[in-house]
Amino acid sequence: MFKRLEVKITVSLALILTAMIAVYGWWTGSRQQSIYVQALSDNLRVLAHSLADNAAGFIVTQEYAGLEAHMLNAAQMPDVVSIQVVEPNGNLLCNIERPSRSVPPRLIYGKKAVTVLTTREPLLRRQGDQLVCWAPISAGTHLGWVRMALSLETANQLQRATWHSSLQIGALWILVGTLLMVLVVKRPLRAVRELSRFAQDLQDHKGAQVSVQRGVYEIDQLADALNHSSTELRDAEQRLIAEQERLTVTLQSIGDGVIATDTGDRIVLLNQVAEVLTGWSEAEARWHRLDQVLKLAGEREHSEVMAELHHVIEARQALELPGQHRLFSKSGAERTVTVNSAPIINSSGELGGMVLVIRDITEKAKMEAEKRGLAQQLVQSQKMEAVGQLAGGVAHDFNNMLGVIMGHAELGMLTAEPSGQMHDRLKEILDAARRSADITKQLLAFSRQQHAEPKVLDLNETIAKMLKMLHRLIGEDIDLSWSPGFDLWKVKLDPSQLDQVMANLCVNARDAIAGVGKIEIYTQNVALNLHDQARMADLVPGDYVMLVVSDSGKGMSREVMDRIFEPFYTTKELGRGTGLGLATVFGIVKQNRGNIEVASEPGHGATFRIYLPAVHEVAQESKPEVEKPVGGTESILLVEDEPAIMEIGTTILSQLGYTVYAAGSPDQAIEIAADHKKAIDLLLTDIIMPGMNGRDLSERLLKSRPGLKCLFMSGYTADVIAERGKVDEDMCFLQKPFTMHSLATKVREVLTEP
Repeated sequence: MFKRLEVKITVSLALILTAMIAVYGWWTGSRQQSIYVQALSDNLRVLAHSLADNAAGFIVTQEYAGLEAHMLNAAQMPDVVSIQVVEPNGNLLCNIERPSRSVPPRLIYGKKAVTVLTTREPLLRRQGDQLVCWAPISAGTHLGWVRMALSLETANQLQRATWHSSLQIGALWILVGTLLMVLVVKRPLRAVRELSRFAQDLQDHKGAQVSVQRGVYEIDQLADALNHSSTELRDAEQRLIAEQERLTVTLQSIGDGVIATDTGDRIVLLNQVAEVLTGWSEAEARWHRLDQVLKLAGEREHSEVMAELHHVIEARQALELPGQHRLFSKSGAERTVTVNSAPIINSSGELGGMVLVIRDITEKAKMEAEKRGLAQQLVQSQKMEAVGQLAGGVAHDFNNMLGVIMGHAELGMLTAEPSGQMHDRLKEILDAARRSADITKQLLAFSRQQHAEPKVLDLNETIAKMLKMLHRLIGEDIDLSWSPGFDLWKVKLDPSQLDQVMANLCVNARDAIAGVGKIEIYTQNVALNLHDQARMADLVPGDYVMLVVSDSGKGMSREVMDRIFEPFYTTKELGRGTGLGLATVFGIVKQNRGNIEVASEPGHGATFRIYLPAVHEVAQESKPEVEKPVGGTESILLVEDEPAIMEIGTTILSQLGYTVYAAGSPDQAIEIAADHKKAIDLLLTDIIMPGMNGRDLSERLLKSRPGLKCLFMSGYTADVIAERGKVDEDMCFLQKPFTMHSLATKVREVLTEP
């Protein structure tokens, strides 16, 4: 054993010394190579520029034979790999190559052109085992390039030679050092041998006094101390056995279930109550993992609960799992319990594991569930109104911040390299901001506070244009059937709201279908009367366009149908839905004075019928979207009390070519407009601002500038805008948050209107 220890110490030190010498040799060789390459680079730069100056004279006089002879003479240097004289368009005037140092350079005529630099600046760079220099040829104008390449083989040989020399010297040092180390460690290990023998005897005769060969003072002291400790250890072990017996009796007498684990999350103890609750005996459960025996379920996943319990050991803090949990025994019996846990820490502060106390509250939980059921009825009736108020309260500030994020992300993407990592990251930021804006729109649609720009639409034409998008949403396994109604009446609806309705209904239908299935969409003219009003209380009799979306999915029970339009209610798995989809559809339909019906049975799919009031007008043609935002040269007065929005709006409009006068308040805007030397073509103003709203500001400026065009913007909800902003339906409006594209499009639209 000790001989192996001596070998380990000696070999370890030798390996460390070897590694240090190898690293030093490598570093020295790399340093020598670097110095050589730097000197070679300086010579190459001077030589390449000299050849470029000579080449200029040959090219001007068109003495190409002399050019080739001159370059061939320069290529006689040992390290030259190639010399090329290239015209600005890439055509080769002279091409000299050398396959190896032992072969003389020669002219190559088979190659006609090469790729040249995009700039006219000289360039020196390393390409593999070559050093390449591009020197521009100039004679009053740019005549081309001289490309000269030198081999770095000599530099590599220099590095290897230096490294080999260092290793040879190091080998000698390792040999000498190893011999010295053998002599140094031999004497201390004699004492270690004796100490090891003493320890073995002490272990074999636990609690007894063991003698040791005297002679080394330190070992004599250690032996006396260990003999004393051995006696105390035997006494302490006996006391510990008695204490364990008392603890076991106490734990078995407690009315709650008790489970103890070690630091590895393995069970070491179960009392009788815990055995009844879990269905495991202590002998069966011992050394099993806690999550195998304690099967908890509740509002959170089992893995989350286990992770919280593990935190007790990590943080060394007691924990009471919030709420009540269902405990499933080994036989499948279910009980309602609460769980408390605490770390097991001994008197020395060392962590020994964790103890859990499980209390059975099944009967108490039944009584509390009845009370919660009564309270839930009241809460449920207030939920719709509460979420609507929440949406209106956060929309303005949230939309402002999203506008800043989206604007800066788009500006950054304009300057970032399209194929670069920064461009991809900015795109991810922009996509996340857009998704956040979509969530705000869903909340506003549910609360019927979304600012809408309704247009007269032909549902058949509009839905037909969506089919490609809907096919992507539902996937290839589901058949999408579209049956447009004949001579369909028109409806007045915001096209973006119709997109939300169709997307949410189709996604909901897709999730209800397991595997292959079918979704049917069709439209029809209907006339609803007082008889229909009996099943739709807020229905106004008249002409309607009916939009039907049905699926062959798993259907819904009556209990689910009663709650499908509630916000945040969902039957989908965690992470599969927010519970806002159908609530958004409901809000949009009601905002547009329509109605919605649902028919479904378990196993027989679901059918959604949406009734939208018919209008007898000509449908408005949608303007095609442009890929790039279009700017202009007009002057715009931008009024915005939020500095971040004003800054990003000014930057975007300026980059689009407009002259922007930025004002942080209505008073500052009035002061700017008073200067008639400044031509102002458009007033772009926030609607709700301190002191004066945007509508009043526009009316005041129109008195002094009658031809001024106005575009209003806001992040507030529609009800707040209508109350405080005095917005009419015919006003030009831009909803925050806006993208660079939507801002540019809306500004261009207002400026080009007659």
